Amino acid sequence: MDEGTKQVTKEYTGESRFRPIYILIIAAVIILVGVVVGWMIKRSKDRKTYAAYDVVKMKQMPFTTVSGILPIRDGVLRYARDGAEAVNQDGESLWNVSYNMANPVADTCGKFAAVGDAGGVSLYIMDGTGSFSNVTTDHSIVRVAVAANGETAVLMDDGKEDYISIYHADGTRVVDMNTVTNVNGFPLDIAISEDGAKLVVSFAYFDDDAVRSRLVFYNFGGVGRSYYDGMVGKAESVTTDYPDNLYADVEFVTNDRVAVFGDRGLLVYEMEEIPNLEPKQITYTGTIRRFTFSGKYIGLLTEKRDGGRIQYEVTLYDTNGAQVETRTMDNYYSGFRIDGGDVILYSDTSLYIYRIKGRDKYKNSVSRAVSYCFATSEDNGFVLIFDNQFNRIRLIGGE
Repeated sequence: MDEGTKQVTKEYTGESRFRPIYILIIAAVIILVGVVVGWMIKRSKDRKTYAAYDVVKMKQMPFTTVSGILPIRDGVLRYARDGAEAVNQDGESLWNVSYNMANPVADTCGKFAAVGDAGGVSLYIMDGTGSFSNVTTDHSIVRVAVAANGETAVLMDDGKEDYISIYHADGTRVVDMNTVTNVNGFPLDIAISEDGAKLVVSFAYFDDDAVRSRLVFYNFGGVGRSYYDGMVGKAESVTTDYPDNLYADVEFVTNDRVAVFGDRGLLVYEMEEIPNLEPKQITYTGTIRRFTFSGKYIGLLTEKRDGGRIQYEVTLYDTNGAQVETRTMDNYYSGFRIDGGDVILYSDTSLYIYRIKGRDKYKNSVSRAVSYCFATSEDNGFVLIFDNQFNRIRLIGGE
């Protein structure tokens, strides 16, 4: 090297400069592959029709003769003449209450349950922990309806007039009224909103030798205080199109949506505080056999006759009354539920589960009559209740 020539030596840094970029690219590819694989696995599960099921857990349950089974938070409520019990998805008892009733009728909402003795005067309001309030009503119980906060509405009659009372969860009576038969007609059903502030009553009355329906809406919250007796709306003669049609069943499908089920039609009312008396009207042919609802959907099971052939249809609507889908079946199912994204149908001989707007999940015969079925938190997990036997199952096989 010539003298005076400047010599500069530098460490090569190109590798260290670009290494983080390589790492980021590789990490992004790995994440992308993972997302794609996960999506493919989920899509495969969402499209799979299962062929059988494994019994994960089996347990005998109390009450050999059950009057009914209703959904309740974290499980189901089984009620009978001698008591009620809430069980979780593992078949373990959450709480139970003993009583003695001749003909129990019940309702549930969230963790609360109400059981009344139809034809009697005994009412139990249960708070989901095993604690309860026992109320003796003034008149014979016909129907009960409970809210998510324990507010309980009771329809009663004394043989001449009909009455409605509302009780707090602690058994304190806060509303007491005569339905006034000669003005409104004969009450058929009652429904209370999730917050316990609103009440809807369906009535039947005679008009020119035709039986018609009337709906009366109440609000016992702040808005309702400005109205006499809290009555904020009345729908007169809601059966004009079909004079022989009765809207006998009424339900709050959400806190602000009321569904009224009739022989030939479904009415969906908006009632945030005061009802919109121009409902979404849905008519259907055939005979309605079952209805159900969840927080997102309203379901109808109807029977249709075409010559000598009988077919059944399940039609789902959203809570605004817009149709979501319809499925046709050859078999009748006595049990009909919407559980999450699944429709569950069951009978003495078969079980049918399908995905809303998707493929069948399971369709097969069963060895015993299914009393109730609901989904668990486990993927493809369900509970089957046969009389007094609890079975937690997992769907398997298929393609």
